[in-house]
Amino acid sequence: MSENVPLRLGVVIDYQNVHLVAADLFMPGRPVQESLIDPYRFACQLVLARASTNKQDDRVAEIARVEVFRGQPIMEDDPVTHQRNLEQAQRWIRGHATTVDVHLHPLTYDWDYRGDRRVPIRETRREKGVDVLCALTLVDMARSGLYDVVVLASRDRDLAPALDHADRAGRAKVEAAKWYDPAQLDSDGFLHTTRRLWTTPMTKKHFQASRDLRSINDPQPHPAARGGMIS
Repeated sequence: MSENVPLRLGVVIDYQNVHLVAADLFMPGRPVQESLIDPYRFACQLVLARASTNKQDDRVAEIARVEVFRGQPIMEDDPVTHQRNLEQAQRWIRGHATTVDVHLHPLTYDWDYRGDRRVPIRETRREKGVDVLCALTLVDMARSGLYDVVVLASRDRDLAPALDHADRAGRAKVEAAKWYDPAQLDSDGFLHTTRRLWTTPMTKKHFQASRDLRSINDPQPHPAARGGMIS
């Protein structure tokens, strides 16, 4: 490929993982809603971070596709947050419909009965299946021939095998991305894959430029345990 031709970059975002890791790392003690990111802005910051840190491949990259996967509460549990997540997804796609797609996946619940009515137990809600969707999409994008580089944005260790598989089977170069704070040593790790893959470190500067500031002023969702937090 000519050095003058931009790399076609595909990005897979494990949204809650990226959002909540940023909350812990850059905004501890603040409401997690303040760390929501705009996926397209995040991808733009990834391009900038990659260009400034990856000395082995300093070719210019352009965003070809951003696939976002996010858990969503069901209507029976939390109609306010359910609707807010829909509106946020529509806003993130607006203006980037040919580039960005947001997939909202229903959260998993334990259920109880109140009289003769079956109801979800909010405290038990959790994401299940999002990592599988991220993994399948990562492998599909790497195999498709449509991208030169495919990047997974997640710190979920369960996704390391998907990176390995995409790297072995794909036609694209496979990489990862992570939030990084030089003052916090535990942010310096990477997903342990069979062959060490490039991981782009993204700092607080990139996080601030990725934030979805409009969501801070949205009505706040009901409290939930961190394990099932949806914001």
